[in-house]
Amino acid sequence: MGAAEKVLGLESSLRLQGRIWDRLRESSSTDNNPGIENFVGRVELGVIWQINKANILGLTVRHSLRRESKGSTRIDWLMAPAASPDYTGLRYHVQLFHGYGDSLLNYNKKRNVISVGLSLVDW
Repeated sequence: MGAAEKVLGLESSLRLQGRIWDRLRESSSTDNNPGIENFVGRVELGVIWQINKANILGLTVRHSLRRESKGSTRIDWLMAPAASPDYTGLRYHVQLFHGYGDSLLNYNKKRNVISVGLSLVDW
């Protein structure tokens, strides 16, 4: 894993992170997730842009590094509540996901998912 961060201004920054991994081998009789690395991926590249104190935008791309080109793309937007003008760790969180591996239960099913929730950051 490697990462780099660039400060763009007083309240703005850009972060780039890359990861690569390999799955530990299991015997076929005990493997609960055969071929998961072909769906979830073997490499990940993430970019996080903190636009200002209230808004963060993120993009994560995973790839299997195989000819089948399976993997996923995820876009995240975190926004501070308007009722809280001072900086807090609470964020509204919207996430768009396309591809394989949004959950371990359905790792081998291609899905499009939109999620809405709350996140705690910098707490």
